Amino acid sequence: MKRTILHSWHKERGAKMVEFAGWEMPLQYSTIREEHINVREKAGLFDLSHMGRIRIRGKDRAAFIQQVFTNDLTKIRTGDVQYGFLCNPTGGVIDDVTVYMADDYLMLVVNAINTDKAVNWLKESVGNFQVDIEDASYLVLMLAIQGPQALQIMYDMTQIDLSNIGSYQFRVQHLHRSQAVVSRTGYTGEDGLEIYIASVYFQSLWEQLLEVGSKRGLIPIGLGARDTLRTEACLPLYGHELSEEMSPLDAGLSRFVQFSKPDFIGKKALIHSTNAEFSKKLICFEMTDKSIPRPGCPIVFGDLVIGNVTSGTYSPTFQRGIGMAYIDRLRSEPETPIMIQINDKPHPAVIRKCPLYKRRKQT
Repeated sequence: MKRTILHSWHKERGAKMVEFAGWEMPLQYSTIREEHINVREKAGLFDLSHMGRIRIRGKDRAAFIQQVFTNDLTKIRTGDVQYGFLCNPTGGVIDDVTVYMADDYLMLVVNAINTDKAVNWLKESVGNFQVDIEDASYLVLMLAIQGPQALQIMYDMTQIDLSNIGSYQFRVQHLHRSQAVVSRTGYTGEDGLEIYIASVYFQSLWEQLLEVGSKRGLIPIGLGARDTLRTEACLPLYGHELSEEMSPLDAGLSRFVQFSKPDFIGKKALIHSTNAEFSKKLICFEMTDKSIPRPGCPIVFGDLVIGNVTSGTYSPTFQRGIGMAYIDRLRSEPETPIMIQINDKPHPAVIRKCPLYKRRKQT
């Protein structure tokens, strides 16, 4: 298994380590519940070095990404971040990615499980475009600081006000003896930042953040709480809500597919699918008893199996089981009661409007 630079640090702090996407990563340091609540109420620090970072350089970089990416780069400018998809010719999702637009390069942040696949697919798709594709995953590492105290902790450390960075924007900032990319993005449903810095400075930045942030309650957070946080916020996870057999439209993410721009890979198939009725819809739900759903559990309405759970967990915020699922579109309205088969026994749940969790606005 691959290991991040912080592997020894995690082990020394008593983290429970697990395999994830070919990496040995911290699942939790204390308990998932404690870490989850800490992010919701204070702040948490995440080692995201396992995720992929791909740099695209060359004079045709923007035109090339327009050809392989579902969103429209002409709608953003330097300093912006855009979410979208790399799709195959049939409209299935190769990966969901964020694209960072810098002055002289583009950076794609991809899922850990798909880094090699995305790099190879991009190289295979180059054609006549004059671009250079570099897997920078080991050169530039990534962490996230998330939660209501996140920006204040960064100010305490740097004396730089980062609150004027808008959502899905970034700034190249001198940080901890190095140039770093600091973006107002995340995967928890909370406000916060994701930071990309040269690998040689990564551990010392991590340790300094924890030292400075301790007075505001900053603690390291494992992948367990990251999953419960994103599930409460109804954010999709590749391999669960997204795959090469599912399109962005299946997942209800058509706002990130720009049909008005020139041709891109998968466009024809996606246009065709818009003219057909989708039989399934991605929904979120809450259990109404004490049971906890897990991926793969069948969902029943009357005598009919109408879908399957894609993500399921216990919600520390709502103190009940929650999840996401693809179900029959005709049974997908919010507040519709459903039954979920857990260990071959039916348990009651109700469909809710997404997202389940919305962060409180800070005053």
